[in-house]
Amino acid sequence: MKLKSYKIFIAIMAIAIVFASCSKESNKADDQQNNIQDKTTLKLVSFKQDLFSKSGGSMLSDTAEWYLEGLLNYEQANNTHEFIQVEFTRDTLTWPAGNGEISYSDLQDIYASINAMAENMALQNGNPEFTYDIIDLRILETTLKNDEQLVEVTLSGGTKGTTPTHVAFGPDDHWFSSELKGKCEEFTGQFIGRDATTELTRQFMLPATIPSYFVSLETWPAHADHYPTSDNPYGYYMIWYENSNQSNNCLSPGELNYYLSKWEYIKNLNKPANKTFCSVEVFVDYIVGRESDFYTYNIKYGVNIGCPTN
Repeated sequence: MKLKSYKIFIAIMAIAIVFASCSKESNKADDQQNNIQDKTTLKLVSFKQDLFSKSGGSMLSDTAEWYLEGLLNYEQANNTHEFIQVEFTRDTLTWPAGNGEISYSDLQDIYASINAMAENMALQNGNPEFTYDIIDLRILETTLKNDEQLVEVTLSGGTKGTTPTHVAFGPDDHWFSSELKGKCEEFTGQFIGRDATTELTRQFMLPATIPSYFVSLETWPAHADHYPTSDNPYGYYMIWYENSNQSNNCLSPGELNYYLSKWEYIKNLNKPANKTFCSVEVFVDYIVGRESDFYTYNIKYGVNIGCPTN
């Protein structure tokens, strides 16, 4: 074999070995990830069995929150982001923990109450295709003398749509900023029950994701005045903030597309390590002493466990 041909042969073999090695490492990483997912799911299933089989007993409050939230998302939430319109509901329930622990009996009651909330949310929607996106639990400290805590429950979901990715707002997308007043300008009176917050939320939730459920959720509130900018022709922030240049809080397609263009930056800026984007809610915020309304994005991140195998 000539020297040049021999060198080419050696190079090809080296490349083949590298590809084979990478493939093995990739398969190994996939197996490890699947193993982690399977173990987490088995933990949640085992937790439910213990929850309804043990008489008496308790567990650490923080641990119980993680397990209960994970179980509810495993059973109910089908995180796909393919929604025509995203809906949110929230409530605050008693979290009767004492000395850092909560009883299995109390956890059963909370589990039942949250499932009743979910059922009522689906009934109110009235569409048999309704599905849940995220169920988020957050323990709140109180100033009550008995050290009783509360748990804030947030559910999101909607009716599945077909839009696969971000789509720019069009020429007829003039929306009132809030209060579900629908469209504005010459389109006033159309689409009552929606507004700029609902339309931005729907856009931010795209593109669609692989069906999955999440554990270890956390929320990052992105306030308008945390994101100053000099490139917004409609104001001073990357997020909507009412100002004197706006007419009746009517957001134009150009302004909505500006906020859409800043979404990826805002979403990824404070993303926690080892967590991924789960969900977002856009809502009007107000600070006492200021005469302006503005948007806050409640961005949720979590550990993606993938699609349940059952």
